[in-house]
Amino acid sequence: MKKEPPYLVTFILILSCEKVDKVCNCSNPLEDLPWLKEIKASFTIVLVRYSIFQAAYNKQTVFYSLMNDPLCNSFQQINLYDCSGNNINTFNSTDSGL
Repeated sequence: MKKEPPYLVTFILILSCEKVDKVCNCSNPLEDLPWLKEIKASFTIVLVRYSIFQAAYNKQTVFYSLMNDPLCNSFQQINLYDCSGNNINTFNSTDSGL
């Protein structure tokens, strides 16, 4: 079997990548969505570390925040928000599967 040159394989891989669409019709949701920017700003006054995550839930883009400070070992309520900032679901520690 003949080996393909590495540059040819790399070129084929680059061409096979899908173009990433804009999320919620913006290129930077953390700065472009006012409600998400407000949540982000509220974390700067808290002493523990929080992160904002983007995910897919029921075939739609959602955002949620989660405390990820290694000094805190606890579970908080997780609220899923759609692109408009509407709360579409809430998960608690008592929900099955969590």
